[in-house]
Amino acid sequence: MEELLKAGVFIDEIYTVRVELPNLSSSKKKFKQECFKYSKAFTIFKKFVFNYCNISKIFAEDVDKEKLRAIGTQNQLKTAFIQRQSMQQVYQYEIFEQTVELDRLKGELQFLQRIETEQHEIINSFFVNQY
Repeated sequence: MEELLKAGVFIDEIYTVRVELPNLSSSKKKFKQECFKYSKAFTIFKKFVFNYCNISKIFAEDVDKEKLRAIGTQNQLKTAFIQRQSMQQVYQYEIFEQTVELDRLKGELQFLQRIETEQHEIINSFFVNQY
């Protein structure tokens, strides 16, 4: 038995001839199992990371779409505000024009009423002088 050990040949617990130490063989099996578990865990982690990247990409695209839509809406609101301001200015100018025209017509009315009053006085004085 010792001669086999010197030659580097070993016999394990089930009497199988091995070229390596029996405890080293079991350590290799444990290491192999741990590596397999690590590989599985790493594969699962890679799937999570891949899914996270996909979800992040989709989320970023949605955010970009919403951002563009918000910018478009903001621009529409600004345009509508500017249009309303210009319309308000047009209406204010029209009100001013109508007010000026109203004042002119009031003055003209007063002038014509004075003329009418004067003409009535002239007619009345003519009739009074004739009789």
